[in-house]
Amino acid sequence: MAMEFDRDFDGYLNADHGAAGEKVTYTPTGGSASSINVILNQEYVDIDTGGLPVQGYQPVAMAKTSDIPNIAFGDTISASAIKSLDGTTIKAATNYKVINFEHDNVGMTSLLLEVQ
Repeated sequence: MAMEFDRDFDGYLNADHGAAGEKVTYTPTGGSASSINVILNQEYVDIDTGGLPVQGYQPVAMAKTSDIPNIAFGDTISASAIKSLDGTTIKAATNYKVINFEHDNVGMTSLLLEVQ
């Protein structure tokens, strides 16, 4: 199986032409903001509390590891509002804080986010 390269991920994360990616502003704690492409999802979570399960959603972003080489807890991501073609707001602009992250060792990093 061929290994994917950094440039291969660009197509997955492309924010243009109807692709799944979204352009966001990434700001490392104490650093300068930069624009990166990510895939933002609301992952379903089921938490077993020892009797009564609780369901909910957890915001998660997938980013190229090379775009966030020094990712750290507390870094922020700001996403613009998502609007329909007629301008109706589908999802308001949202600021997130990175509360956990996991590198997949092939070029992508999953960011567990918290709405601010």
